[in-house]
Amino acid sequence: MITAPRTLDPAVPAVPLPAAGGVPQLPAPAALLLDFGGVVVTTVSRATWSQELAEDVVARAATLGARLDAGSVAESLRAGRSALSMWKNAASRRLAPRELAPAEIVGDFLLADLPDPVRRTLALDAGELLATMATLVSEHHQRPGIDELLAECAARRIPLGIVSNAHSGRAHRAILADLGLDRFFGVQVYSDEVGIRKPHPGMIRLAAEGLGVAPPQAWYVGDTLDRDVVAGRRAGVGAVVITRDRRTDTPPFRIAEAPDLVLETPEGLIAPLRAALDSAVAEHAASERGAAGGPTTAIASAAAPSSAAASAGAAPVPSRRGRPAVLLDHGGVITLSTPNPARDEEVGALIVALSERIGHPIDLETAARAVAEGWERHRARKRARDTRDLDASADPAHRHDEIDPAVLWGDLVGEGLPEPLRAALRLDGAQFSLALHRAKSVPAPRPGALELIRWCREQGIVVGIVSNTISGRGVREILARYGVLADLGPSAYSDEIGVRKPGREIFEAALAGLDADPADVLYVGDKSVNDGRGGKGAGIGTVCLLRGGKDSDEELAQALAGGFADHVLDSPDALIDLLVERLRETARTPAAAGAHPAAP
Repeated sequence: MITAPRTLDPAVPAVPLPAAGGVPQLPAPAALLLDFGGVVVTTVSRATWSQELAEDVVARAATLGARLDAGSVAESLRAGRSALSMWKNAASRRLAPRELAPAEIVGDFLLADLPDPVRRTLALDAGELLATMATLVSEHHQRPGIDELLAECAARRIPLGIVSNAHSGRAHRAILADLGLDRFFGVQVYSDEVGIRKPHPGMIRLAAEGLGVAPPQAWYVGDTLDRDVVAGRRAGVGAVVITRDRRTDTPPFRIAEAPDLVLETPEGLIAPLRAALDSAVAEHAASERGAAGGPTTAIASAAAPSSAAASAGAAPVPSRRGRPAVLLDHGGVITLSTPNPARDEEVGALIVALSERIGHPIDLETAARAVAEGWERHRARKRARDTRDLDASADPAHRHDEIDPAVLWGDLVGEGLPEPLRAALRLDGAQFSLALHRAKSVPAPRPGALELIRWCREQGIVVGIVSNTISGRGVREILARYGVLADLGPSAYSDEIGVRKPGREIFEAALAGLDADPADVLYVGDKSVNDGRGGKGAGIGTVCLLRGGKDSDEELAQALAGGFADHVLDSPDALIDLLVERLRETARTPAAAGAHPAAP
């Protein structure tokens, strides 16, 4: 009998694990993804690791002319490792945790007690130190059954991958090579190399993508509930298996998700793997016999997927097409604005008040001029960047970044102002962005916009927002005044996401909240580049552009002809006709209607 795991907090109830008897029939996998520690290897702690690593640190510091005490360094290393363990436990509660950079691990945790110049210098060698530490902290021993499991997968042509949280993927790769196991794995995904850590589902998705399969076609095998089971469920793998190791029974907090199968060692995985694969082969053979005399469709067996199937992502993922969802731009779609001629003076008065509070007063004329000139600098930067948007070689990683409020107010508006005031403006940048948003124009709902939102609410269609803005908080205030804020779902604002349209990330943030296939989403904007190119680039199925916004009719027509828009509408509520037809199509397609709930 498999006992329930203990949590680190005895007051938190544990989730019982499935019993060892009565092994469930699992779907045949097209790939197997394994954790490193707790699955492929188990570790035994080495008591002398901190002293040995401290000697290495002392030697490195000596090249800087710094004389460190090895005992004090060892204490710092032990304290840092304990604190790092607490951070990792807390991070596993997050929905999409990032991995710490090597320099953060070394500089902020392990060597935090060292003198600052030494600490900063040694952090530059973080990769080397962490690779050394990985082999000093623990001995690594191959777990029972791993050789047989890998051989079985090789014989069955089941591709293998590693998915592991690691401070040094480089060290893990070397350990696998020393054990002679690296040749079995098609991909190795380590958190320090991809910048995210389990339970972030992205690590499993990256590994599955690298093996040419979709997550539902893979089994994921780990040893922890809070990281491995949760990551597997979030990624939507076909089965989550636990091979018990020292951390399995002590999750740091209660875990709602449970694995499909719990085994004492990886050795126990061979039998259920064979059963699943043999069952799939038998079913396929029976299906072919039943189709004898009629046309047949070639189906690649799970035991030996064809290279064509692998290159296409193997077996298709069940469709999630269903009811439509809607994303709307704010400015030009929901709201039309009339410029406020007193904008600069109103915001300038707030800067004057701030200057007086910090003891470096300026007059209203100076402050108002700083607002006007700073805002124009910002607009000029946006225009220059937008000109480069069509040039794929122009800083692709950051060309859609939204401006940091500290930069807008401290650098662009603050240019020429006293330095203490510029520093204060940087600190209060978000508040000044909200003030500018409130003051720059007088908003009013665009005719047909609120009617569209309310109609969608009545039909059970989720509506979200994708908007470039200096203050998402300010947009929310406007929508609350309109009485529709509570009717809106996921709302992605560029100042909060950090990316402006047409960047994919802002669209993807809203799409993630819709829990819908992007092909089922209808997006409405008013700009051919930001909304048309941006929406299509994010994979949105239907992009509509509105007349009467920022772009001319000619620009909208060009977007339509170029495939960056599917419809050009005169009013937001014209979308209702498209939605009615989409609902009719859904009703006529039972498979689509049944696909609306979230996929398992």
